[in-house]
Amino acid sequence: MADRLRVTELDFDTIKTNLKTFLNQQAEFTDYDFDGAGLSVLIDLLAYNTHYNAYYVNMVANEAFLDTALLRDSAISHAKTLGYVPHSARAPVAYVNITINTGSTDKSTLVLPEGFSFLSNQIDSKAYNFVVLENGVSDLNISKTGTQFIFENIAIYEGQLITYNFTYNQASNPKQTFTLPDANIDTTTLKVTVQPSVSNTATTVYTKVTDVLDVTASDEVFFLQESRNGNYQIYFGNDVVGKSLPDGAIVSATYLVTNATAANKANNFVATSTVTDSLGNVLTNFTIDPLSAAAGGADRESVDDIKFSATAQFSAQNRLVSYKDYEAYILNNYPTLESVSVWGGEDNTPPVYGKVFASLKPMQGFYISESEKKRIIDEIVTPKSVVTVQTEILDPEYLYLIVESKVQYDTKKTTSNPTAIRQAIRSAILGYRDTYLNKFGGKFVLSKLQDDIDDTDMNAIIGSEATVRLQKRFEPVLDTSKNYVINFNAPLHRGTITNKLTSTEFTVNDSQGVARVVTFDEIPQSFSGIASINVTNPGTGYTTAPTVTITGDGTGATAEAVIVNGSIQSITITNRGIDYTRAIVTISGGNGYGATGSAVIDARTGVLRTIYYDTNAERQIVDDNAGEIDYDNGIITINDINIRSLNSSDSYVRLSIEAEKGIIESVRNTIITIDETDTGSIVTTLEAI
Repeated sequence: MADRLRVTELDFDTIKTNLKTFLNQQAEFTDYDFDGAGLSVLIDLLAYNTHYNAYYVNMVANEAFLDTALLRDSAISHAKTLGYVPHSARAPVAYVNITINTGSTDKSTLVLPEGFSFLSNQIDSKAYNFVVLENGVSDLNISKTGTQFIFENIAIYEGQLITYNFTYNQASNPKQTFTLPDANIDTTTLKVTVQPSVSNTATTVYTKVTDVLDVTASDEVFFLQESRNGNYQIYFGNDVVGKSLPDGAIVSATYLVTNATAANKANNFVATSTVTDSLGNVLTNFTIDPLSAAAGGADRESVDDIKFSATAQFSAQNRLVSYKDYEAYILNNYPTLESVSVWGGEDNTPPVYGKVFASLKPMQGFYISESEKKRIIDEIVTPKSVVTVQTEILDPEYLYLIVESKVQYDTKKTTSNPTAIRQAIRSAILGYRDTYLNKFGGKFVLSKLQDDIDDTDMNAIIGSEATVRLQKRFEPVLDTSKNYVINFNAPLHRGTITNKLTSTEFTVNDSQGVARVVTFDEIPQSFSGIASINVTNPGTGYTTAPTVTITGDGTGATAEAVIVNGSIQSITITNRGIDYTRAIVTISGGNGYGATGSAVIDARTGVLRTIYYDTNAERQIVDDNAGEIDYDNGIITINDINIRSLNSSDSYVRLSIEAEKGIIESVRNTIITIDETDTGSIVTTLEAI
């Protein structure tokens, strides 16, 4: 044992201590003071060297596997073996209508050329260049009205359009690899053409390979990869997989160099190019009408995202079959999305067979535009999905939480004032939201949130009690009678006199045509009772009516049995009772035996009405049957209401009601969140003791 050196600990201080221990065990260094001697420097040097080598070996081991790799170069290399190319920066895209005034009614043809440019409004004191990428948007895509040509729904991309030419030399470049010199390339805009030689000016557009199994020896294709220095490279086939380049060929690469996320939200544009008609007239009179703000700009894929996406795409095997395939492929090819939820039509409510539904949450904002939805379906999903399956993109449904907490704290055990404590609790609640909610598949657990609240000041906070109200928002069509269905996707708590559904104010006309500012109101008395009792076994031998006893979590329900020929023919409800969610029927007496029955409980529904308060603070009812509340399924139906205006700062009516359970899970396209911009979303009451 004296000659053994402990080698399992690799921390510097531990290595040094182990070296000293080892030397002290040697006869030559008995009672030697290493700290005060020159030998200590040598021990430090040995410890540093050992620690450095251990760190290096550990790093090498980490970089050898995709899931532990820290360096981008390593992650890219592993991803390449899985057939995955990390996505580049992505240019924001806006959609516009372009009106060109020709000054005459001549029917000459107009073409909107590739590279036609625009200048955006300033974002953070900087304007950005946008261009048309689709060459030859001609009069087939436009309408003509008098002297005006209108190009409709034109996609414009942020960035500078760059073209770089390479001449292939077989001797100096046998691998046919060419490095694109610019940073922040959007590789989705990359177009590669090949000219066979200087003398042969015919050009061929080459296609980027997406699935190597589909490539033949004669296919004119190119491959794309990210190099070790972070630049992208294009390379060509070997006449086995893809056609090789002829010696002396001129390779032309055209692409966008983008500012990525910086130009998102640009929504106003001025044309900076001109158009020449077929008669040679140069036209400069343009009107640009934006249809959607610029969106979709994204930075180059991070190392962590590479590790996730590479394995997900490899599992999908370049096809879209399972919902996981859809989620991984959409996220990889449209990186500005924060969260994606996909479900089959058979799991939809109601079921729609032959369809796949997807819901997309962007990194910025709440929804993606209709043009973006179409682009994702046409360019990303459809080429890889099963031919007979249609894809539909639905907007996320946001379920907002209102957290009301009562917190007791000991003033003697904290130096924080009430304002600081409230702020700490608010930060804890928002931290919980950012960790567990704000995405598809999120799950809210009230007990976990209370633990986080208690942990904000563990010494001072004695205990807390929290309740959660759910809020849904809908945008009414003003001055139109319309039905609305509001789905909370969670069980709702039946109201009481002091705790029931509330809403923001809106204006309707009463039965006399007088405008009233009203709110929705829940009738709390509409609780569940026993609707009927089914006779499941009539029994035998009864000479008198037996006693029917109803037990459960409600009160007041009574019933009587009707006897025919010694058996129970029916059971009549004499009092429905209230507050039942479960009930057991017991039949006894009457000199017979064997009879059983089961209770049918009223559907857990409530009534919605509209009310206002008059000048005497008396409640007045405008509509006593404005809708229905299905507590179990969390659905509120509003019947034929004509909302004239809203008394709020936005365009929404907000409905708030307490949750029935402390666990709420998001399903399908539901996202559970907390709106920190709403001052009433987090309410904390402090009790000092």
